[in-house]
Amino acid sequence: MKKLLVASILGASIFLSARLPAQLEPACRIEIAKLCGMTRDRSAIRTCLQEKYQSLSKPCLQSLLEMRHERQPQAIAESGGSTYAYGSADKQAFDFYPASLGGHPALVVFIHGGGWSIGDKTMGTRNKASHFNSEGYAFASLNYRLVPETDPGGQAADIAAALAALRAKADKLGFDPDKIFLMGHSAGAHLAALVSTDSRYLESAGVPMAAIRGTILLDGAGYDVPRQMAHAGPMLGKMYRDAFTTDRDTQERLSPLTHAATPNVANWLILFDEARADSGSQSIALADALKRAGSVVSATPVSDTSHMKLNRDLGVNGDAATRLVDAFIEKVL
Repeated sequence: MKKLLVASILGASIFLSARLPAQLEPACRIEIAKLCGMTRDRSAIRTCLQEKYQSLSKPCLQSLLEMRHERQPQAIAESGGSTYAYGSADKQAFDFYPASLGGHPALVVFIHGGGWSIGDKTMGTRNKASHFNSEGYAFASLNYRLVPETDPGGQAADIAAALAALRAKADKLGFDPDKIFLMGHSAGAHLAALVSTDSRYLESAGVPMAAIRGTILLDGAGYDVPRQMAHAGPMLGKMYRDAFTTDRDTQERLSPLTHAATPNVANWLILFDEARADSGSQSIALADALKRAGSVVSATPVSDTSHMKLNRDLGVNGDAATRLVDAFIEKVL
């Protein structure tokens, strides 16, 4: 999860020159220089941080993220987007990108990953906004409060609240409030699945489940939280404990698989990295449960990819996963 964050930070051109930025915290600049050397090769620094990110201190990672956050408003505006708040917390906001042709098209909503504790809405945008806009759809990318400020249940409530705020602005923003596709990657896939199975979140926010025409999951592995935690190593185990605690009832309550027998979103596309055993087994288990409950579901492995690449390349011309997503949306509509 941290690797995805670091790659996203670097992708936002923090290292615009051979030097580390002057506004970066001095201790962090020294830390990165010690870790990666004094090379003037940007790609070497990028590669070093992607491979050795675990050696960076949390304050240094936070400094990088804060720098990236300062550049966001201009970058969002330059990409044709606008930012809206849906709550009083700093993280309760979404970026909206109108469809190229205007009108009232369907809306694709993205939920970023980051192990429930890190990440940002611009991580999800990348090529997605321009791609879906060019396909005739509106696009939005959500922020939500992170662990430890809240837990995944609070995050699911945030997502439902964001959907309610989007629907309330549908006429102004220009999209059909009853044609929404909810997409998430990694932890975001878990949250998309939770909102799309446990009807209490949407009901509390006043959003009809039928307004979510389809749910698209990208390489999630937390659909059955107790099972995932039982097989997690030390690092992954800590991430799950921080988010879901050690209480079995809490873990089950926040597992999409627990709610798969109740009313669900009608249409699902579940994509997973063919090489990731946990993502594959969890995706297939969720798909089977949803099918038994009457949903139309496709659980499809993606070859020649990785956990990070599957998300990063979504929206890139010629990308196999993008073709599957486009075909799914077109079929549902």
